[in-house]
Amino acid sequence: MRFRIVGSRKRASGAIVEFFDIDLEDPSGEIHSRDVIRHPGGVGVLPLLGDDVVLVRQYRVALDTPMLEIPAGRLEPGEDPRVAAERELSEELGMTATLLDLGALHVSPGYVDEIIHLFAAVDIVAANREPEGAEEEEAEIVRLPFREAIEMVEDGRITDAKTQIALMRMERSRE
Repeated sequence: MRFRIVGSRKRASGAIVEFFDIDLEDPSGEIHSRDVIRHPGGVGVLPLLGDDVVLVRQYRVALDTPMLEIPAGRLEPGEDPRVAAERELSEELGMTATLLDLGALHVSPGYVDEIIHLFAAVDIVAANREPEGAEEEEAEIVRLPFREAIEMVEDGRITDAKTQIALMRMERSRE
């Protein structure tokens, strides 16, 4: 199965992403047009305080509703994911910590190249909270038992994919 990108045209650039028309040649030589979003990638951090987790409830404009999720943010060009995770933990929660790698995930590879690097935060120390942007300034910090967070994934109260995956990977590592 050999597919080959034979053309790429940028349609638009936004504040975070770029939009492309991609021409794709399939193994039979037929050309197909695909929409692709290029994203710099991001990080998500699951803070662990004993048997509790710390999540953030913040407004998400794409869904026009607040979402309960792990602290997360976008990578700057060329930025090390661990550095970005430390920044997001500080900005959103006012914490520093030792970070444990929980792997990465592709958000929706059918149309976007975004990859999110996940970490667990342990040995947490309080620091200055420095929210970045209106959504972070208005965010609610939520501390709850780890088991309750897992139940919220299982019953659909937590629907954010990066949060679900971070929690489930952490649960698996505890087994």
